[in-house]
Amino acid sequence: MGPRKRRAVAFFLAALGVYWPLSSVAEPAVRTLWFQTVVRALAQDAQALRPAPDTLWLGASRPELPHSLHGIYELEKSLGRPLQLVSFYQAWGDGPEHQFPDQTLRSLRKAGYVPMVTWEPWLNAFSQWHGQKPQGALRIIADGAVDDYIRQWAREAVRFGSPLFLRPAHEPTNPWYAWAESYGNTASDQRAFWQHVRQIFRDEGARNVQFVWTPYGLEELSWFPAGNADWIGFDIFNFGSLSEQGVWLDFYSITKLFYDTYKDLGVPLMIAETATASAGGNKTDWIRDMFLSLSRGNFPEIKAVILFDHPRGQTETGLPLDWSFAETPEALQLLRETPELLTPFVRKDL
Repeated sequence: MGPRKRRAVAFFLAALGVYWPLSSVAEPAVRTLWFQTVVRALAQDAQALRPAPDTLWLGASRPELPHSLHGIYELEKSLGRPLQLVSFYQAWGDGPEHQFPDQTLRSLRKAGYVPMVTWEPWLNAFSQWHGQKPQGALRIIADGAVDDYIRQWAREAVRFGSPLFLRPAHEPTNPWYAWAESYGNTASDQRAFWQHVRQIFRDEGARNVQFVWTPYGLEELSWFPAGNADWIGFDIFNFGSLSEQGVWLDFYSITKLFYDTYKDLGVPLMIAETATASAGGNKTDWIRDMFLSLSRGNFPEIKAVILFDHPRGQTETGLPLDWSFAETPEALQLLRETPELLTPFVRKDL
């Protein structure tokens, strides 16, 4: 080995001797600096994300999501109209299926959709609770018990960078859910939960995430997380004769109650889920009247509508029902033959 090679080898060994003990500190510091100065700056600010005047966004949720877009494509074909929003559901937990769905969201964005994730804080999916549903889950979260999970999710949202609607702990008084009153949660618990989660997302720079708060009924004004919700979403369902009251309710009547209750809270509104049963009335008429009401501008603060196109649903008492459009092909035919009902739902670049 010549003198030059010996000097090169000596320099390499000396550099390695300096780098090796410092690498465990230097590399994380560099990654953190890169995230804070570059990645965060590239995240899109979605605060002003709204449809153009006199238009609405149309979206849908399908049961095969997020694994396949086949049902979304079929629905678009049936409607003769493209969708802007795609909605799916994900539980909290420490398994791989609970982590930030980066590839799914990137695929949706590449296909031209803005995603909405209904983010369900089921603590029983974390190993430390071993399948139990603890009382006061929202207080547990607000006190910082799963901050690492929330923070990692927020950081991955920043790396995703594109607009994303996030709907945490929806329907807070629905007894079905572990974050509801029936599990020892209160209105102040939910406001503290929202403040805590939203602050973590702010700290991480997730300005591309828009938070959607979803009331279950008409008496939840005290649950509203003022200052931490960007949108309010309504879940508008008609159970028809399968409801406890056995009453068929039209879209306008249900929506008007929610709209009048929550429209003055200072944030835009969306219908985050909507569908009708067929028992006790005419499903085609219900769907037609929904689009007619929206096309007439009866609810001007509503800026987006997401169809709950799920064939296998159930009532609160466990009775099966079909929420899908496919149950009534007459409704889809009517929409294709009456394009003015879909006039406000024009695809725009988001």
